[in-house]
Amino acid sequence: MITYAEALARIATLPAISTVERVPLAAAAGRVLAGDVALDRDQPPFDRSTMDGYAVALVGDRRSFAVLGTVAAGVTWPGAVRPGEAVRIMTGALAPTGTTVVPIEATDGGVETVTVTEPTALALRRNIAWRGEDGRAGAVVLAAGMRLGPTQVAAAAMAGAREVAVHRAPRLGLVSTGDEVVGAGVDGAPTIADSNGPFLLAFAAALGLTATHRHARDDADALRAALTAAAADSDVVVTTGGVSAGDRDLVPAMSAQLGFVTVLHHVAMQPGKPVFVAARADGRHLVGLPGNPVSVLATAHLILLPVLARRLGGCTPAWLELPLAAPTRNRGRRQLFLPARLVPGGVQTVPWNGSGDLLAAAHGHGLVDLAPGADLPTGTMVRLLPYVGGGDAGLLPARAVRG
Repeated sequence: MITYAEALARIATLPAISTVERVPLAAAAGRVLAGDVALDRDQPPFDRSTMDGYAVALVGDRRSFAVLGTVAAGVTWPGAVRPGEAVRIMTGALAPTGTTVVPIEATDGGVETVTVTEPTALALRRNIAWRGEDGRAGAVVLAAGMRLGPTQVAAAAMAGAREVAVHRAPRLGLVSTGDEVVGAGVDGAPTIADSNGPFLLAFAAALGLTATHRHARDDADALRAALTAAAADSDVVVTTGGVSAGDRDLVPAMSAQLGFVTVLHHVAMQPGKPVFVAARADGRHLVGLPGNPVSVLATAHLILLPVLARRLGGCTPAWLELPLAAPTRNRGRRQLFLPARLVPGGVQTVPWNGSGDLLAAAHGHGLVDLAPGADLPTGTMVRLLPYVGGGDAGLLPARAVRG
């Protein structure tokens, strides 16, 4: 059995597989940049008023100015504004050369002549966003490896991009296994509802990926058929259940029959010890997650996400470092990843009843990393991996966003 760090090291040896495509900004949300986005012009592109008010040309300690007219956003004032003169100006308008902007609330609001009622407002270079102060033409504002959310899409649009180069999103083939797993409970039978399939479909969607879902009984022929079909129409096959040591845990053996070579199997982590990763010569990956729902939650974030990163330009899971808001301990010998909540003062683990207790885990915001044998007092800094789709996409860029 290997450590979690060793598991990540093995995943990092998987070939980076990616096809680059260009997509319009309207289709870019959730995708990972394959090339930098640079400014096509200075930003702001002109000296822009940040206030509704008056653009005044200062002279001595004068507080009253002749108003020449009004300049609105998208309009250039046609002439010069000489010392002692002003123009009424709107937010976003180009400030005439040599002026400073006085907010309207610091004046008497005059039409032909305006008087500044707050002398402190009469200062040079006030209330103007100066050309190029946010970035100069050619500056990289979004770096390759960044996952595009709504804010990044907006920044790309501001930079002048109409389309961007992104890594092709890998297709996932999901296979839930187990005779006891059904779409809904069956009266009188010892069955459980399939929460793993819906979780992984939502997990994929939150990452901007497409996925198909199949179910396979604990039978060699049924599993072989499901895995063969999943591998045929996906880049990464993801199974739940069937990776432990029982007589019906058939996924590792069946994956070998289909040409997959084991990368790792069994990691000293809780939950999720039986997790399994394999790769095939055609570039496909297979990630076998344990069957318990919280084990699926944990290993999807801790193992599947790094595997997907090998196909998404090298982005990495987005860990946060936060203080514990209450004492926490790990009495076991394996690295423990507990569901935890963000609370005033830091992060606090969620009380739960083990790796089947998804109802408790659903009240967490992420997974907190606790070393074996750790006894941690309040205030200890710990790592938290936010849930994918829980306000963070779960991936950090491969390199810095801005230089």
